[in-house]
Amino acid sequence: MKIRHKIRQKLLDNLPRTLLVLASLLLLASGYQFSLWWKAHQLNIAYDNKTLLKQSLNNSEYLHAYSIGYLLASQNKPVEASKAFNIAEVTQDSELRARAKYAIGNVHFEAAIASSNIEKGGSHRRAVERVLLAREAYKGALRIKPDMYDARYNLELIDRLSPEKRSEGYENTPDGTIGLQPYQQNGTALMKDNTRRGLP
Repeated sequence: MKIRHKIRQKLLDNLPRTLLVLASLLLLASGYQFSLWWKAHQLNIAYDNKTLLKQSLNNSEYLHAYSIGYLLASQNKPVEASKAFNIAEVTQDSELRARAKYAIGNVHFEAAIASSNIEKGGSHRRAVERVLLAREAYKGALRIKPDMYDARYNLELIDRLSPEKRSEGYENTPDGTIGLQPYQQNGTALMKDNTRRGLP
């Protein structure tokens, strides 16, 4: 009985200190969660009023870079958007990494469609290069997130544009130079008749 009494007394003596430690830990956790919420809130405001585009890219702020890339892509600025998405692509967050790869695929796909318009200075070779880059980006997104159906849809659309599913876009021609594979020379003509899924 004396031992139990001593243990109980010791617990009661340490109770205020234990409660203080727990309260401090909860306060720290709450503060951290609030800071995350506040940062996300500020990012949303900057996204809505487009002031986000005036902010510089930071290689360690992946969501920030993705948001900037999304805005740039929606404003038809593929080069700048790709730069931002490339930063977001190296995040440890698998969801964001998959979305960044999907977005990169869309940028390349859009460029391929634009390049396929010969009348406006396009080039079949450039279009095929972009198609191959888009395909690899979509595959990368699906490796991370197999249930990303928009990426799967766009990948299947690309494969329909290129009937044979090959990874190389070029072949050696009889004169020793490198040229487009025949199916890809003709495949880009189908692009204007098909539409891809939109921004991520």
